[in-house]
Amino acid sequence: MAMQRVENAHPSLGALALAPRLRFYELVDARGPYAAAALAEHQDCLELHLELLRFGPATVRALRADLEELKGLARRLGKARIVGLRTEDGHEPDPRWPKFTRLFGFTGQRVFQAAELYLG
Repeated sequence: MAMQRVENAHPSLGALALAPRLRFYELVDARGPYAAAALAEHQDCLELHLELLRFGPATVRALRADLEELKGLARRLGKARIVGLRTEDGHEPDPRWPKFTRLFGFTGQRVFQAAELYLG
């Protein structure tokens, strides 16, 4: 598996670095890191956050292989699904998200909005 656990979130994952439930990963192929990921385990699913650092046919092939490994991990953990989430700063969803996720077999795309109120 080309997912390597890292201690700190990649800067592309932004505010997710503060979420204690997440574990952070770097996805690597023959050319080096191609994506940053965060995973959290829930009762029935794995939560997946993914930010591509580069894109192209080789990256798509590597990501397909890594997702197969991730599906295997989810099944071994007894999970029924992988839920892909994207955090988008601002007020507009990324219009590329549904097409990108469908490339890899994800369905049921939704728009999810969140706001934070820090109590620090």
